[in-house]
Amino acid sequence: MKYTWRLALTAILIISNFFIFSNLELSQNITLSIIVFGANVIGWMLGNHLDKYVSSKKELGTTLVDYTFALDFVTLGIGITNEKGEFEFVNKAHQDLYGYNLKEFLTKSWKDCYSPEMAEHLNNQAITQLRIYGKWKGKAKGIRKDGSIFPQELLISNIEGSKKMICVVRDITEQQQYLNYIEHIAEHNDLTKLPNRRKLLSDFDKTKKESVDTSILFIDLDRFKIVNDTLGHNYGDKLLISVAERLISIQNEYIKIYHLGGDEFIVIVQNVEYDYTEFIAIEIINILKKPYLIFEKEVSITCSIGICSKSEHGYNYEKLIELADIAMYHAKMEGKNTYKFFNEDIRKQLERNLLIENELRRAISNGEFFINYQPKCNLADSSLIGLEALVRWNNPLLGIVSPAEFIPIAEETGLINDIGNWVINAVLYQLHQWQSSGYPLAKISVNVSQRQFKENELVDYIEKCLTTYNIEPQYFEIEITESLIADFDLIIPQLTSLKNMGVGISIDDFGTGYSSLNFINLLPVDTLKIDQSFIRGLLSNRKNNLLVKTIIDIGNNLQLKVVAEGIETEEQLKELINLNCHFGQGYLFSKPLAADKIESILFKKLML
Repeated sequence: MKYTWRLALTAILIISNFFIFSNLELSQNITLSIIVFGANVIGWMLGNHLDKYVSSKKELGTTLVDYTFALDFVTLGIGITNEKGEFEFVNKAHQDLYGYNLKEFLTKSWKDCYSPEMAEHLNNQAITQLRIYGKWKGKAKGIRKDGSIFPQELLISNIEGSKKMICVVRDITEQQQYLNYIEHIAEHNDLTKLPNRRKLLSDFDKTKKESVDTSILFIDLDRFKIVNDTLGHNYGDKLLISVAERLISIQNEYIKIYHLGGDEFIVIVQNVEYDYTEFIAIEIINILKKPYLIFEKEVSITCSIGICSKSEHGYNYEKLIELADIAMYHAKMEGKNTYKFFNEDIRKQLERNLLIENELRRAISNGEFFINYQPKCNLADSSLIGLEALVRWNNPLLGIVSPAEFIPIAEETGLINDIGNWVINAVLYQLHQWQSSGYPLAKISVNVSQRQFKENELVDYIEKCLTTYNIEPQYFEIEITESLIADFDLIIPQLTSLKNMGVGISIDDFGTGYSSLNFINLLPVDTLKIDQSFIRGLLSNRKNNLLVKTIIDIGNNLQLKVVAEGIETEEQLKELINLNCHFGQGYLFSKPLAADKIESILFKKLML
């Protein structure tokens, strides 16, 4: 009988040890059952019932030695305690885990293996479970003899027929270190190693019940995409790392830095005065705008910052991030390289933007859009050379809404695609009407959005409308802005197709963006349009005058048509002619007019 129990016990211990440390997908309940059963056998044989299976003291001693040997084979720490919680037995693994020898352990209670707080926690957690289910399993932190703390999985089980308990302990230090490593990776940006959005929300969750004054600074790099696309993604990555390093330099006990991804960063400022938050925003702008030297190329980049404070607005943290993002957007709208606090004016603007968005969704079907046409003229004789189509919106609720207000919202929401297609169709239909009525035709230009190119349907739609209304492509032109150059690879094939079709291509507001001569040379354009901001300062600002002259010279040298926008005075007209500019538009010649007002101009071809 003695040898049967010895073999059975050893087998149970080996099996339980194997399953606990193997990678087999064994259910937790089966694993626990094996351990509990094995542990109960050990305790039972060491307890009051052992004498039923041994016939003498000598046999008892031999049996205990045999079971001790079996227990020492196990790499799990196993301890047996009496009704007072004092250890009666621990195996070799248990001694190694805590650093006490057997003699020392037999003078200790299980509570001596934990801090007072942890011991109380375990007692409260386990006592109910042991009373109902006879076992408890959980995690704890043990204290070794040298004072070091280690994480553990702990199984406590009653021994049937006695008041003894068995504790099975597994050191999970390596597993915990691995989990911590995985968690660190999941909560930090791969590139900059800064905490990411997940970590940000996790940190917020830990402090959401605390009354902490918190300000969120939402940082977005200005024109990063242009740098990234122009100089390459490796350059862009290095630039982001350098930006992160500069932000880390201001980090302290009140300031934490996070990288949401791409070119967006978050700075959290806690427990400081309102003025200090503004000071931090100014400092960030100043340190980030200093030149960066990367791969022996110098580049400068600025940032826009939106700020929102919990103490002022009282929202949850995710809402605060959203509001700070909105404030950042307003900072960009004000010219970039600045900061903006979320305030009541921005809130009202946000509400109006939402109203505009909702009304825009019904504007086409309700027939609320209309088009005015502004003449373009030969500056030498004021003769008509073309028209620019300008979309206008008359909403029954909002009245006349400026394009400067509704176009950015249409861009952001994607509604610009439908609006843009409506404009193209309406313009070509108008040309068809004039053509059918015998009016001489003038080339009409239409502004096209970056978003329309991204749909990759623009070329087909223009071709379809030209065919439907039987209009020669030479009477149609699209105007693009310099910002489209950021998507150079996307737009070049489409522009080339339109050019080959016979459609004209113009760069609007030239000189306000980041065009290079190389890009202009590669783009299949016919016309450069000088932004009206340069014309406005043509006579009063020497730099403006030189810039205008440079643009005109570039256009003429590249054999491109140059059109000056916003001409309002005779003096501006004369200066532009002196600078060798041949074409222009503006209120000096005509404000934008409805289609029926244009018809008389089509015949006489003269504006002045």
